[in-house]
Amino acid sequence: MRKAKARVDFDSAWKLAVEVFLEQCLQLLFPQLHSLIDWTYKPIFLNTELRKIRPEPAAKKRFVDVLVRVRFRDGSERFVYLHIEIQAQPDPQFPLRMFIYHYRILDTLHYPELVSLAILADADPQWRPDVFQRSLAGCELTFRFPTVKLLDFDEQMLETHSNPFALVVLAHLRALKARGNVQLLFEEKVRLIRKLGRRGYTADAVANLYRVVDYLMALPRELEEQVEEIVRTVARERRLKRLTNLERFALERGARQGLQEGMEKGLQQGLQQGLQQGLQQGLQQGLQQGLQQGLQQGLQQGLQQGALRMILTVLRARFGKVPRRVQQALQQVQSLEQLEALSAVAASAVDIEAFEQALQQVVQQPSS
Repeated sequence: MRKAKARVDFDSAWKLAVEVFLEQCLQLLFPQLHSLIDWTYKPIFLNTELRKIRPEPAAKKRFVDVLVRVRFRDGSERFVYLHIEIQAQPDPQFPLRMFIYHYRILDTLHYPELVSLAILADADPQWRPDVFQRSLAGCELTFRFPTVKLLDFDEQMLETHSNPFALVVLAHLRALKARGNVQLLFEEKVRLIRKLGRRGYTADAVANLYRVVDYLMALPRELEEQVEEIVRTVARERRLKRLTNLERFALERGARQGLQEGMEKGLQQGLQQGLQQGLQQGLQQGLQQGLQQGLQQGLQQGLQQGALRMILTVLRARFGKVPRRVQQALQQVQSLEQLEALSAVAASAVDIEAFEQALQQVVQQPSS
């Protein structure tokens, strides 16, 4: 059976990567600029201002851009604005757009000091725009902007580099290389995830890098489930008794999928039940009442199924295989409030036996 195609979330990946790892990004991609910035001053991202400046609707955007204010270390304590664009495909209008953004930012923010940068993340080694020029009747305009081409980076160097942003670039390049080859993409994604567990990064850095890798190297659902199992294995290899940020992200995604699928299934069942009840009660008033009751029942069933799936996902992540007796006992819990309480227990219990003990107490309680 053919695997469903996964959607790569390029925008989310690069926006997250640049905003979380701005210092490391500039250190790796624009080292000269990095050395001019006073990193003791926290950069200020201006997402609201940037939305007002954009010359085109967000729906038409085919690139990622970031506007951030930093302070230079030249003794004057002056603030400088950085506009960073990440372009994933060749575009003949790209130099013009860089110029338009540059002057719009200048005009909107009352002519601050501004540096425009471009990260060329496309797969064409020949496409290297770095200037916008116009000349007519003695009137000339030249706007030149610094660029970096991700294809120029040596992958072996990125493999061993201590800068966490090297893994972002590596993930992007591996995703380009594996485009159209799902199995190769899966193998490359697994390799990068294993690297995360061995680099000694902080828990937050690991979680954010995992998010970036996950966005850039999206896989069909069945392969993502294998990736999540590998995430659990990596965590167990590190002897982590509680959920890491890395696991939490993987589980949150699985829980959201489970909740959505449960609600959809429950609503479908509710509609069927409502139609049957309505037809039995009458073609007009009975049908309306039956549909309403069926929808309410379906929504409740969907929420319960989603909560149950979330609990099982957490338990499998932390303890491996869930005993059948535990699964059967969970099926007996009909209260959504009790299932929500059990999800918290699943995330904090020392072992599966401790969770099972709490579950038995819930099962023995009369449902409200």
